[in-house]
Amino acid sequence: MITAPLPLDEDLRLQALRRLDILDSEPEEAFDRISRLAARAFGVPIVLVSLVDEDRQWFKSHHGLAACETPRSMSFCAHAVLSKRMLVVEDTFDDERFLDNPLVLGAPYIRFYAGAPLRLADGQVIGTLCLIDTRARSFESDDAQALAEYAQLIEREIEVRHQLIRSRTAHERDRRSLAISEARFTTVFKESPIGNALVALDGRFLEVNPTFTEITGYDEATLRKLTFAEVTHPADVASDVALAAELVAGKQTTYATEKRYVRPDGTAIWVNLAVTLLRDAAGMPLHFIAAVQDIDGRKKSEDALRNYHAELEDRVRERTAELRRSRDARQTITDNLPVLIAAVDRDLRYQFNNETFKRVLAKPSAALRGVSIRDMLRPELFEQLQPFFTRALAGERVTCDEVRYRADEERVWCTTYIPAEREGKVTGFYVVSHDVTQQRRTERELRERALIDPLTGLANRRALEEELRTTLGEASAFALSFIDLDGFKGINDRHGHDTGDALLREVAQRLTATVRTGDFVSRLGGDEFVVVSRGVTEAASAGRIAQAVCQSLARPLLAGGQAIECSASVGVALHRAQDGGAPPDEPLCLADAAMYEAKRAGRNTWRLARPASRAARAPSAAQ
Repeated sequence: MITAPLPLDEDLRLQALRRLDILDSEPEEAFDRISRLAARAFGVPIVLVSLVDEDRQWFKSHHGLAACETPRSMSFCAHAVLSKRMLVVEDTFDDERFLDNPLVLGAPYIRFYAGAPLRLADGQVIGTLCLIDTRARSFESDDAQALAEYAQLIEREIEVRHQLIRSRTAHERDRRSLAISEARFTTVFKESPIGNALVALDGRFLEVNPTFTEITGYDEATLRKLTFAEVTHPADVASDVALAAELVAGKQTTYATEKRYVRPDGTAIWVNLAVTLLRDAAGMPLHFIAAVQDIDGRKKSEDALRNYHAELEDRVRERTAELRRSRDARQTITDNLPVLIAAVDRDLRYQFNNETFKRVLAKPSAALRGVSIRDMLRPELFEQLQPFFTRALAGERVTCDEVRYRADEERVWCTTYIPAEREGKVTGFYVVSHDVTQQRRTERELRERALIDPLTGLANRRALEEELRTTLGEASAFALSFIDLDGFKGINDRHGHDTGDALLREVAQRLTATVRTGDFVSRLGGDEFVVVSRGVTEAASAGRIAQAVCQSLARPLLAGGQAIECSASVGVALHRAQDGGAPPDEPLCLADAAMYEAKRAGRNTWRLARPASRAARAPSAAQ
């Protein structure tokens, strides 16, 4: 067996591979689908998407092979990576490099191998798409061309995946920047078209912001005398009450719905409502936090669009015969409509496409007419839409709400497939599609806002729980600091709740400025805050963070136009990777107990949770 030497640019190649963050990732259907298609197309039992790491080759997709990786020393793909060209071995018994390879003499008994290099945009070869058979076989130039095209599909999936990861990382960084910016929070809370309200468990309004009063038409004093049910449209009350009851029962942590408020003059206004239930440290429900967005204009636009869509469909049916005789007239009409329109026959071949459709697929009219849908759409998109094609050809009008025609952009289309009939028989179907990207983006932004504490702009309890589940699930080491202000109730009693709220916002700002960049800072509720510091494994490092928090909060804070003396007690719990899986609330409970030890020690100090505390919380065998 001859082991492939390392390429001259091996260090650069490995750096490029690891930047993709793909090694040891979970299986993905996009890659597995291409492997299955290649296995079927070439008639081989094994197809691998092989990424060549420093000491191994790891399979992102392994159709027909149970193993996820093999040593690089016996790898066929390492030879293809070295040459940066397609490697074809029609019979391994005739090739001195491989005839005594363990993978030839033993499972999977490789007799035939063909591997196409997988190149990144910078030219680095990170692995191969390879075909394997247990019998020798010939491999013609047409086969090599087809394999290269399948490899290009894999390269595109790798690039799309990498871009998605980069987009998500950038999005997360932007979200956290928003959470720690008090000025931005104030702008969003007071001046954005989002209404906010605190609602008691019995439905009474406790607090509302100016935007909420503008949306509902009631002033703040009147709203404080009413319940949310009394200002909700009668037809929407039952569903809203039922969803609120599920929050209290713990069946879900938040809900979002569209409903109508009834204004004092009797008119109804549509809103998008997102509700979260705030609980105390013991888990008892305190009150609801509601975020409301005026969508009345959007609902009217949607109604108009639906009516327009229905009118358009009727017009298409009524004018089919005439447009068939006058293709130029049909093209002119449809080219000036802000929707995608196409006609498809029973063989799934395009017979007509308007200008918008041609722009989206980036193909001229002549190139589309008579072409199969399968050849024009991405394989995964065709698989997604094929059931809708079948139903439309069976005479059913169907709609798919989530269509992405291009993998290189985030536009989302709502597409309807309308059967085309002639003399009582379905001859094909029409495609009518409109852009719903902005609507999806608005819905996603509303879901994200449900993770923000409206007073401080920090992450809220729900966001903290998700962070702990993620961190514990990754078996990462971290330190959790439980922070409780000393004497906050007295400050509230002496200076009033407005000053207390201003103090909490100042504390939030000072915390984010004190802890490490990238540490997760959240408000648990009341005057309790939690900081999760990933990568901290030593008590000394955790102590430095806790001591810095105590020193920062011990300095006078400016709230309500006056300097207020304050301090904090901090409890710290360390979770090491070797501790294994733990319930999400265990580090929080340990840090909470340590915080009370700091209180008993005189306050304005910190304490580290004792390791024995974990064992003390475990139920005994007798229980």
